[in-house]
Amino acid sequence: MTDVLSITAPIFIIIGFGYLAVKSGLMPQEAMPLLGRFVLYFTLPALIFGTLSQMQVSEVIQFDFLTIYALGSLGALLGGIALNRLFFRVDLAEASVRGMGMSASNSAFIGYPVLLQVFGSAPTQPFTMALLVENILILPLALILIEYGKRDAGTGEPLLQVWRRIFMRILRSPLIIAILAGLICASLQLPVPSALDRSLEMLAMASVGTALFVIGGSLVGTRVNDSLGSISLVAAGKLLLHPLLMLLLVMLWSDFDPQLEKAVILAAAMPMLSVFPIIGGNYGYGRQCAGMLLVTTAFSFITLTLILALMG
Repeated sequence: MTDVLSITAPIFIIIGFGYLAVKSGLMPQEAMPLLGRFVLYFTLPALIFGTLSQMQVSEVIQFDFLTIYALGSLGALLGGIALNRLFFRVDLAEASVRGMGMSASNSAFIGYPVLLQVFGSAPTQPFTMALLVENILILPLALILIEYGKRDAGTGEPLLQVWRRIFMRILRSPLIIAILAGLICASLQLPVPSALDRSLEMLAMASVGTALFVIGGSLVGTRVNDSLGSISLVAAGKLLLHPLLMLLLVMLWSDFDPQLEKAVILAAAMPMLSVFPIIGGNYGYGRQCAGMLLVTTAFSFITLTLILALMG
């Protein structure tokens, strides 16, 4: 257990530093979105591009991982929608927001640091594939289902505009751009100038600590509202159902790289993406989504520690 805590404790200690820095007034909470944009637009893309551009494409894409992560995440999304519709009788739009919270991991800000601690080296392959599934399949599908729900209620925009907006959002994602650029350089074997490579390396070094710090600082002021039942369901769905679906698929699937088998379960065990309250807020669910993020992130320390201990 001591070895497991040596993996998870540093991650949540840095999250705690971010929380305390904002709570004490040492840093203004208004700085957290700016730091988040720094991570999202500079440090993580630098990390992704710098690593992928030096790899073989065959070393990045692994069919078994991609398929399992896509199927498991899709199952968590649709299962989350069904459970919320069944137990709380909410409409499709609200159920889809909650289902997104149960199926879209925070791979960028928490997933990468955890995998880095577990494997001891840059987990570029599982990290990249997780980002592809989340940004190209799960998030667009969840947003489309939310818009369908809003449209059924007579408040949504035309579906053609929805598809166009979501497609453009994917194309503008800095992480997707970095992945595509890195894969193109790798496939064409284009050399990266040494000065640029060193600059990217220096930026990448700031990604892990800054991302975790931002998570902690962003949680300050978040309160759990009265919807404890729905919050508990979403937290349990994200931290337990999602990784359990991956475990089941890994057990049913033919064996592949043991490290990737472990990584696909861990990737699903992360709390939901940090912009979850922002996405939910666009549809009027920002307050409950913030509570869900707070509870899920807090309890992820326990669940991640237990999962790592069971993996041994």
